[in-house]
Amino acid sequence: MAEKLYLSMDELAWHHELGQLINGLDQPDFWPGIARYLHNRLRFDTWVALVFYRDAPPVILAESDESDGSDAGLFLDYQRGLYLLDPFYISAWACPRSGLQRLDEVAPIHFPASEYYRRYFQRNIVEDEVQLNLVLDERRILCLSLGSARRFSSHDMGLLRLAEAWLLPLLRQRMRFETTRADSAASPFLSHLPGTESLTDRESEVTQLMLSGCSTKEIARRLSISIETVRAHKKHLYAKLGVKAQSELFVLFWHDRATPEE
Repeated sequence: MAEKLYLSMDELAWHHELGQLINGLDQPDFWPGIARYLHNRLRFDTWVALVFYRDAPPVILAESDESDGSDAGLFLDYQRGLYLLDPFYISAWACPRSGLQRLDEVAPIHFPASEYYRRYFQRNIVEDEVQLNLVLDERRILCLSLGSARRFSSHDMGLLRLAEAWLLPLLRQRMRFETTRADSAASPFLSHLPGTESLTDRESEVTQLMLSGCSTKEIARRLSISIETVRAHKKHLYAKLGVKAQSELFVLFWHDRATPEE
């Protein structure tokens, strides 16, 4: 005798809302619909859908309304250059893979002490962030990021892990209806600033990781070099750029990105 299948009201609502998302795959309100669907099941304060490019600034597809807690100005700052210090961006290209990532998994131990954290992350995300990545090709990664003023619970993470199985294929199909355009010019780290042309590629890598919150030991581990070599690179790049502290280095990095071109 076949077993009878009973669905709870919550499960019925889940199937109904999922059907609406699929039906609206080609609609302008697809991304807010995804955000509403997830928000009905877990708590978060901001969200953004964007495409990471390997050689150009990210393209934001959709984002929270300001009434939802986001700051439009901060998103602009992110696109102008702060993305280069984002642990999720750095991790995405260090080891491209599709799936769910949490801030704890990608951020350096000393991330809260970084200038990026104090001047951007703490003001916009506040406490915790998760990101669902979908590798589109060798140059693009689609990302759906959720930011929260509190730490995501194990229940929240469990729900996201369950949703990942169908959400990733759905996002891939959505990209058929997105027209993204990245700037053709690459945005190398610390580009167009006086003195930075003298930095070696390795010194530029050390600078990026240092400003993103990595300690000397962590930089050495990520770049597979010795701690003493990292210290030597720091000494040389500080001398070349004429700075004495990370705070000064951050100001130098942000100098030509803080004000948009007229």
